Amino acid sequence: MEDKREENKQVIFSEDLKYMAEDFGIKNQDGVKYALNNCQEVFGYISKAHQEEISNVFQVEKKIVEVLIKLSPALKESIVEYEVICCTGSRCAKNGSMEVLKTVREELGLEFGETSEDGRIRLTSQNCFKRCGEGPNMTINGSFHHRLDKDKARNIIKEIKN
Repeated sequence: MEDKREENKQVIFSEDLKYMAEDFGIKNQDGVKYALNNCQEVFGYISKAHQEEISNVFQVEKKIVEVLIKLSPALKESIVEYEVICCTGSRCAKNGSMEVLKTVREELGLEFGETSEDGRIRLTSQNCFKRCGEGPNMTINGSFHHRLDKDKARNIIKEIKN
């Protein structure tokens, strides 16, 4: 049930982000600040993946997002080194994502919504990345990994664990 709430929060946040960009305008720093505050309110922190998403939607350099976070003491950046997000959408599932999801969870020793004991890796899921034709999909710190199978997923996870 917790996974579903997290997925829904992400979907709603992504939708709201598009509206914020329309309302404030592309490249508008006030809009970026508003989006960062909204992210903080929804998730309790601003992950690397969310920073990337905000940067992309507002079409600003990621450095601008990072500076705005640093200049606002009320904003909390995610402390994890790796934010791993797996797609749980139905189209990815048809392409074999269930096997990929199982492998990622086993390799990390985590369930969705959990952070590793050393605090370096957080595993979450998202209902759909809207890149179904390239699935199964996973992002790590906002960078996409497409057409995954269990072996590719295992290798990627081993790489970030070391």
